[in-house]
Amino acid sequence: MRSIDRREALRALGAPAVVPLLSHFHPAVPQQEGGWKPLLLADGEVETIAQLAERIIPATDTPGARQALVHQYIDFALSRAEPERRARFRDGLAWLDRRARALFGSPFAALDAARQDELLGRLAASPSSEEPAGVAFFAAAKQLTVDGYYRSEAAMTRELGFEGRTFLAEFKGCTHPEHHAFEVED
Repeated sequence: MRSIDRREALRALGAPAVVPLLSHFHPAVPQQEGGWKPLLLADGEVETIAQLAERIIPATDTPGARQALVHQYIDFALSRAEPERRARFRDGLAWLDRRARALFGSPFAALDAARQDELLGRLAASPSSEEPAGVAFFAAAKQLTVDGYYRSEAAMTRELGFEGRTFLAEFKGCTHPEHHAFEVED
């Protein structure tokens, strides 16, 4: 039996921990052989989702949705959803492209960021003037984007500062009174 030194042991133990960081997969998405491939969405739909998610959570001094690989999470979540939900979401993607073409002459992914923001601003500012399917799609896309972003390594470590090596003896939860239906003690 060959003995190994401390450095070799650390290298062997540390390598599996580093692989997910180098694999270019969203942490909630199971690894695939040969790199990430969409499970449900077509390539054009993935690009639309990536750009839509980036407009919802753009890069600032912290990573945006694209860098956080939110499009991978959305594809994975939809691949596990009920068929009706998948169909509604894909119909919403088609609606977004039709709306972008009607307003600006190009599909959503072909628009510049300012036009994308203008279209999404219209949805957010006056949802009653848009088709209900488009409004429902935008709400679902925002929810999936936020879920995927805050499940990503980029958001957890760089935005929230969570290092994963903490133990909470007590967890008070949210302390913002406006988020509670009851009185929060300080």
